[in-house]
Amino acid sequence: MIRGIVFDFDGLILETERPQYEAWRAVYVSFDRELPIQAWLDVMGKPVRTDLFPKRLSKELGRPLDIDALIAQYREVVATNLATQPIQPGVRRVIEDARRLGLKLAVASGSTHRWVDGHLARLGLADHFDHTTCSEDTEKHKPDPDPYLHACRALGIEPDSALALEDSPLGITAAKAAGMYAIAVPTAMTADQSFDHADLVLDSLEQMSLAEMIQSVGSGV
Repeated sequence: MIRGIVFDFDGLILETERPQYEAWRAVYVSFDRELPIQAWLDVMGKPVRTDLFPKRLSKELGRPLDIDALIAQYREVVATNLATQPIQPGVRRVIEDARRLGLKLAVASGSTHRWVDGHLARLGLADHFDHTTCSEDTEKHKPDPDPYLHACRALGIEPDSALALEDSPLGITAAKAAGMYAIAVPTAMTADQSFDHADLVLDSLEQMSLAEMIQSVGSGV
């Protein structure tokens, strides 16, 4: 029986992946360099130091760069990109359905509390979640199960009574390793990847009601 829903954040609640990639890509273009999409996909869903891509660029150019200035440039672009980015389709309805069904809600993300909690507050969603697990809370990160296990412990529920909602194969791997049910909702960034290990794959959270999702993965409410 499902007692709680654990959301990924980036890509699942808010499509931040493409805006973040495009912001770093803009930094690279300003130096006449291209940032391959695969470079972003390789780290997507994992905790990533903000200086990773500036240092990579410095190495490619073979000369020192003002890392802090590049990070500031990135943050300005990504903030502009995200300012008008809507919540992903169906997220509000899933939250409303979960509350109506008496289910607990959490977020398990590889991003920082500053990033996740800040955006949840900005979007008016923070008060709907009982807990957020972020990169600071566990030593290991997705695809390791620790973030999901941490979130389940915080909610006071067993993993086999929790449903994870994810947009990446790496996140599905983490949820399944934790012993949870897992539904994949790929984005344009992850649609070409394999989700064979998910219990269910949806085009959008609008595709089914939460009760239908839970029934489809073979559990109950």
